[in-house]
Formats: sequence, structure tokens, C-alpha cells
Amino acid sequence: MSVTERSRRPSTEVRRDTPIRPKAPRPKVRLPWLLVAAGTFVLIVMIVLWAVSSASDRTDALTIVEPVAAGEPIPDSAIGVTGVSNDDGFGRIYVASQREAVVGAVAVVDLEPGDLLSPSMVTNAPDTFVGERLVGAVLRAGRYPEEVQRGDEALAVSIVDRSTASPPVVPVRVVAVSISETDEASLTLAVADSDAALVGAWAGTDELVLVVRPLGADE
Repeated sequence: MSVTERSRRPSTEVRRDTPIRPKAPRPKVRLPWLLVAAGTFVLIVMIVLWAVSSASDRTDALTIVEPVAAGEPIPDSAIGVTGVSNDDGFGRIYVASQREAVVGAVAVVDLEPGDLLSPSMVTNAPDTFVGERLVGAVLRAGRYPEEVQRGDEALAVSIVDRSTASPPVVPVRVVAVSISETDEASLTLAVADSDAALVGAWAGTDELVLVVRPLGADE
């Protein structure tokens, strides 16, 4: 065999001086971990979307942070702001942008911390004259006429002594009125200075009856 034929034959021998490179192991894909990661991502996205939606559906409402007695003006320090959901069914309430309109308004009923302010709880500038004071009263059904309304001239009558034929009577004027679902009347009455404490005592001890003078009636 010639030298030329030997050179044409493919060499089957591996050269000992050629380094053998080890093959890198293929990364194994862990399917359960991928599913967990994807589920966590979707959950985070849903929570963020829910939080954004909930924030957009809330309203900053005015609330009472200090007690205010009926008939007293509401100071700025007694008013706070709280977020309420539009789906809570609170009805008509004052929102944060109406704060200036509420400060100084007169409370129609006793206001306690946590109460959401609504138009039925307050009255605007009190309709009082010189020498008058405002007195608040809550009367049960039967202690006032159903037709009572703001501006009515009335008589505050004490029933502390029901046996007397001539019970104590004080002229008053209705400045504000609100009737609840239980037919309780929350009233703000304008009373002369000299009689304000007396009428307030009757109201506080549940001894007050309101008698309204019909329009056009003789004095």
C-alpha cells in the first residue's frame, strides 16, 4: 500500500492532544413553580385594580368629632372628614368641599362623635332677633302637630302638672324642624332670653308639648 492511499483514508483514531469539552447540562423547567408565580402575579394585579376601584368609589364626608348640643353653632374644631363608600346607602350627606357652609350652622339635634352630617341635622344662619336664644327639643309623636314647619309661631306648654287647667306657656318660634322615621320631631326653637332656660328644662325632662298657632289666627 502506497503512502498516498494511506493519507486518503479517514483517520479513526482520536488525537490524544485534543481536549474534550464537557457538555453543559440543560436547565430543567419546573412547571409547578411557573404556575405558582403566574398565579401570584395575577392575584397582585387583581388586588391593585380592586384597591384603585374602591378608592374611586369613596367620598370624603363631613363627620362630628366633638359633641355639639342641639341649638348650638357647630365650630370648625368639631368637624372632621372620613371616607365613606358610595354603596353604603347613607343618603344625602355633606362632603368635604361643603365644610365652609357647615361651620357656624346650628345643630338641630344633639350631635355625637361619629355622626355623619346631613342637611336634616343642621340649620343655616339662625333666624333670631335681639333678645332671643335658640333651644333644641326632641318631641315624641303626639307632642307636636304633624303640620309643624319652619317659621311657625307656637306655644311651648309644660305638662309637668297635668292636673292644672292653666299649664305654664311660653311663646316660641320654630327655626328648624326634622321628622324622623319613628315620627320624632327634632326642633330648634327661638325663645326669649328670659324663658330660654325654662323651655330647655321642659325639653330636657320630656315635659314639653308644642302647640302651633294656625296662620291668620288672632293673637
